[in-house]
Amino acid sequence: MTRYQVVHQTDYRYAAPVTSSYGQACLLPRDLDGQQCISSVLDIDPAPSDQRERSDFFGNRVSFFTVTTPHDVLRITSTSTVDVTSKRGSLPLGSDQSWEQVRDRCRTLGGPVGVDARHHLLDSTSAPTTDVARTYAAQSFTPGRPALEAVADLSSRIHADFDFDPGATDVTSTIEDLFDARGGVCQDFAHLAVSCLRSIGLPGRYVSGYLETIPPPGKEKLQGADVSHAWASVLLPEVGWIDVDPTNDKFVDDRYVTVAWGRDYQDVTPVKGVVYTSGGRTQLTVTVDVTRV
Repeated sequence: MTRYQVVHQTDYRYAAPVTSSYGQACLLPRDLDGQQCISSVLDIDPAPSDQRERSDFFGNRVSFFTVTTPHDVLRITSTSTVDVTSKRGSLPLGSDQSWEQVRDRCRTLGGPVGVDARHHLLDSTSAPTTDVARTYAAQSFTPGRPALEAVADLSSRIHADFDFDPGATDVTSTIEDLFDARGGVCQDFAHLAVSCLRSIGLPGRYVSGYLETIPPPGKEKLQGADVSHAWASVLLPEVGWIDVDPTNDKFVDDRYVTVAWGRDYQDVTPVKGVVYTSGGRTQLTVTVDVTRV
C-alpha cells in the first residue's frame, strides 16, 4: 500500500474586485477498487457563504460554493490523503479477448454495466467519433488482435506521434487541432485515445487525477512541481475498466491517484464557475503536490 497526500491549489487573481463568485470544483478523489480516500478537505478563501458536496451522474464528488465577500483573489485548495493498494501496471488476465469480441459483447451487456458502457460509446464534445480517429485507430486495431494488446499499441503510437507541448493546444482544442499541431498535453492525448476507442465501437472514458512524479537522480523534488493529469479507460466485460496513460505510454499503476471520470474534460473540469466583476482580466495559477506519506 502507498499513501499519498495531494494538495491542489488554484488561485484566481482579478484585475478588479469581484462582488460574488459561484463555483464548482471536481477535486476530491473517489473511493474505488484499489484506492481509498482517507480524508479530503476543500478550503476556499474568502470563506464561502454556502458550500456543499454531491455525487454527479458518474459518481464523482462535486463541490459547489458561493462567495459573496468582495475579493480580488480567490484561492481554492483541496487537500486529500489517499491510500493506493493495487492498480494494474500491465495487461490483466482476460486480455486475450479480441477487440471485436469485446466490441460485440459490450453491445449486449445488461444492467448497470451495460448502461455505463452505452454512455461511453456516445459522442461527446471533446471526444467525438470521427473518421480521423477511426482511421488512426485502425492501425492498432487490426482484425482479431487481442483488445488490450491493441490498446497498448494505440497508447504507444499516440506517445510516439505527438509531442508533449503545452503551447500547442488549449482546453477548447479539438481532435483535428491535435493532428494539425502534432503536439499537446495529457488532456489532448486522453481525448484522442477515447475518441479512437469510441470510433471503433469500444466504450472509452476520460479519467482525471494525479501522477506521482519522480525527480531526476540526485535532485530533490520541487514543491508545487506536480500537475493534474488525465488518461483514458476502456471497458473489458468480465474484467472491468482498464486505465491506460498515452502521455507516458503505460497502463495505470499505483503511482496514480484517480479523482473523477466522465465522457471528456468537460465532465470533470477541476474548477469552473461564474464571477461578477467590472474587470476584464483574470490571472490563473495552479500548483499541485503529490507526496508519499
